[in-house]
Amino acid sequence: MRLVFIICCCLGLMLSACKEEAPTPFLKIVGGSFMFNYRYSKMSYGFVARQLKPLPEGSVLEASFDLPGTERKFVITKPAKTGQLQYSFETEPLRGVKKDTPYKVQLKLLEANTGKELGLVEQVFKSDVDQSTLPTEALVVGPGYQINPEN
Repeated sequence: MRLVFIICCCLGLMLSACKEEAPTPFLKIVGGSFMFNYRYSKMSYGFVARQLKPLPEGSVLEASFDLPGTERKFVITKPAKTGQLQYSFETEPLRGVKKDTPYKVQLKLLEANTGKELGLVEQVFKSDVDQSTLPTEALVVGPGYQINPEN
């Protein structure tokens, strides 16, 4: 009887260790933020994604960014490259960014020929400042960063 109990306990432990693990995603967003370039007085946002496992050959990365004050998205596509471990994406210069407003980014991994979605990563970014409080004209001009005479 004691032997049967020990065998049942061992089997129970073995079965509990056989959990099905979730598949590892292809990519992870590892950094990102809003950026204000004082030299040109332009605001944008972007992120960096890191490859967690090899990407299928010929696949495409598609990043889409929420645009302030609109339902439209800013979309960038890049081909996946063998040996490249990180990919960076950044929007065009933006207008109307509001402080503490959530702006969502999506990164999709797409099959090249079919466009079938192989993976999806999402993240939300918020600006620490309202764009209306930032200068509208560049603070400096030229390669020596001279003060902009128009300010």
